[in-house]
Amino acid sequence: MASLSELLNPTGGMEEHDYAQLPSMIEEEYEEEYDDQPGAMGPDGHGFLKGEVGSSLRIRNLDAWFQALYQYYKEKGFYCIVTSRVVNLLTLGFTIFLSGFILLYLDFAYLSGQCAEDGEECHILRDATFRNPLRHRSFLYNLVVVCYLMLFSLFFLWSLARLAHDFKPLLEMRAFCNRKLQLSDRDIQTITWPEVVARVVHLQATTRLCIVKDLNEHDIVARILRKENYLLGMLNREVIGLKLNIPFFRNRVWLTKAVEWNLDWAIFNGMFDDDFSIRPSFYDVTALRLRMRYLAVVNLVLSPFIAIFLAMYFVMNNAERFYRHPGVVGQREWSTHAWWKLREFNELSHFTEQRLAAAYKGANNYVSQFPSPVVSMVAKFVSYIVGALAAVALALPLLLDDKLLHANVMWDKDILWVTMVSATVLAVSRGMVGEENRVFRPNRYMAEVVRHTHYLPKNWRNLAHKAEVQAEFEDMFAFKAGLFLQEMLSIFAVPFILWYPMCESAPDIVQFVRQFTVHRKGVGHICSLSAFDFRRHGDARYGAPTSARRDARSKQGKMEKSFVSFHAHYPTWEPDVCGREMLTSLAGFKSALYAGVGPEGAGVHNVNESASRFGVASRFGNGTGGAGGGGSKFAAPGSASMFLGDAGGGGGMAGSVARAGDDDGDASRDEREEEENQVLLQQFYEFHSGDGTDEGDDGGEGGGAATWAAGAPRDATPPRSAVKRRPDPPASFEMTESASLTPPSSMPRLSSSLPGTGPGTPPTMNGISGAPTSAPSADTTDSDELDAANFDDPPDLFQLENGTRGF
Repeated sequence: MASLSELLNPTGGMEEHDYAQLPSMIEEEYEEEYDDQPGAMGPDGHGFLKGEVGSSLRIRNLDAWFQALYQYYKEKGFYCIVTSRVVNLLTLGFTIFLSGFILLYLDFAYLSGQCAEDGEECHILRDATFRNPLRHRSFLYNLVVVCYLMLFSLFFLWSLARLAHDFKPLLEMRAFCNRKLQLSDRDIQTITWPEVVARVVHLQATTRLCIVKDLNEHDIVARILRKENYLLGMLNREVIGLKLNIPFFRNRVWLTKAVEWNLDWAIFNGMFDDDFSIRPSFYDVTALRLRMRYLAVVNLVLSPFIAIFLAMYFVMNNAERFYRHPGVVGQREWSTHAWWKLREFNELSHFTEQRLAAAYKGANNYVSQFPSPVVSMVAKFVSYIVGALAAVALALPLLLDDKLLHANVMWDKDILWVTMVSATVLAVSRGMVGEENRVFRPNRYMAEVVRHTHYLPKNWRNLAHKAEVQAEFEDMFAFKAGLFLQEMLSIFAVPFILWYPMCESAPDIVQFVRQFTVHRKGVGHICSLSAFDFRRHGDARYGAPTSARRDARSKQGKMEKSFVSFHAHYPTWEPDVCGREMLTSLAGFKSALYAGVGPEGAGVHNVNESASRFGVASRFGNGTGGAGGGGSKFAAPGSASMFLGDAGGGGGMAGSVARAGDDDGDASRDEREEEENQVLLQQFYEFHSGDGTDEGDDGGEGGGAATWAAGAPRDATPPRSAVKRRPDPPASFEMTESASLTPPSSMPRLSSSLPGTGPGTPPTMNGISGAPTSAPSADTTDSDELDAANFDDPPDLFQLENGTRGF
């Protein structure tokens, strides 16, 4: 097993992750060359590059600077960014121009009357337009259209000014990437984000970014996602009121792009001061409510104009697509609410997009498991009728005379019009016909989705065939047309959401920020759930070393799942003591499962194919043994959960996840590791949630820990006696008290094989599953851990300017 120092050295493991030579390495080579050259001296009498050692970049706002670096990476470099913004600016200008022409100058009465009768003789620009448009419409109509055009013309000018303002910072970021990170624009288009972060972390050996400390991978990401992590925590704890008490929409959560934009302005805009600490004025509930009501009035005034613009943009963007491919009307996509619900703490947006894109196929397969028999029969009938009419309409001009294409059939419509409408109806109706000979296996496809989304509520487990689960899932994975209608409705619903449910939840929002905020040295105030603070918010059922009271934990183990994903994405990051203890716990659990498989490694891949950080065996449920043909064999004694499966038949959702994963040959190694480790975490939960110590999906409060937490200060560290430990595992998974409390000296990153292990040989760890016996070294103390123990720009309107999502 590799040591902790070897794993976490920024220059170590470069071959394993295909990292390019880091910038300071290149600078060292240049320094040696400059040593031999006379005259290569800086103003301080040292070599020029040597004079840079210990220098610092003068960055006033590190949050904004790291966000700009991430946007520079995500939008693929200088030329791509400039091109994208220019194109988006031209798109915005053309939309304003064309919508103004249609709404003011076009004479619809003449088009549908005289122009339709004249046919080819009608000249639209000459005959069907007004020369004085304001004289032919009502005063109210003209007022709305003119205000709409003026408003979005101002937005166009503001976007143009912002593009000019951002040009110099983009050049500076390009120079930084080229000179300091040794990344050209071509490199930016192909490099991975973790490697960019590794280069920034390594750069701090020669160039100081933060005057307080050298920032690690977690510090950098926490600065980029400071606001988003708070929003994720509030949504996870269901703090923000987003439901309206109106008929037909009582249980609907209104989280659309319009609501998301207003959440940023109402809650997070101005939340932090120049030192990245929360302003004392933020805790004023009255002021927070006043901001929400002010925004409600602004949205009420602007809602008609925003709706007009969105409708025009949607029609222009999708009309040609719907005409050529009518079947796209029935396509689905993840809703904005699902996007935020499935996003994890410290997960950058492109990682979330990758996960949801990977889950798209499984989600489509799942919803297609439930075709309505009645709808299918009606759709078949409609398809037959419309198809027959279209065949006759096409056959007559082909067999007789092509002039019949313009012969009237019904309602003064010719055959050409009937054919076009019939083709559209035919495509839609055929899309509603259920697929024949489809095998009904909803749990299999649900497992494939969970493999990427890491989201499995308690009422979904082994119940993927239920109508309630189907309805909840389809609300998250909805039709595109339905999502657009919901977005349009939300524009008019936002004022009422801000005025009523969000104002009512203002005290809860302030209380959440008070309770879930920690200060990290060199970072400032961040959400403690995103800090992976297992002392205050750990859930032992998901592998955390301690278990906090119920109202302090994240729901469904979101913090623990986020920790596992973050560790998979950033292999050079060093967790704190509690994080290492959690990894050791999961490694021991996996080793115990692996040890119970039996001889010849039945149900497990060869150990040399392992890619998981938590154990020597990696790919679940694809072995040579078992009647199920490769099902999961990881059933713990007496368990029968959907993720642990059953030992005899290879069933359960873990086996389904593994079989689904075997078909994904395009996934990178780190992506496969993340998926497998998330399955392991769910297995851990399934095994430990049945001990009776915690009730409900979020668990109970639990004796000593709850008693201590009730009267303890918010930023205090719980004593060992007050911490509730994990339930006792079976005999095959024994951990002594010292093993569970002593942090390991080396992180259990088990993607490399243990010496002396094989497919049928469980690893031996001196009698302790997954926990080495060596004492922690003195140099593994994390400064952030000691600190924790003592406990802007507005978003672009609907992503038209730079195409980004979120704040």
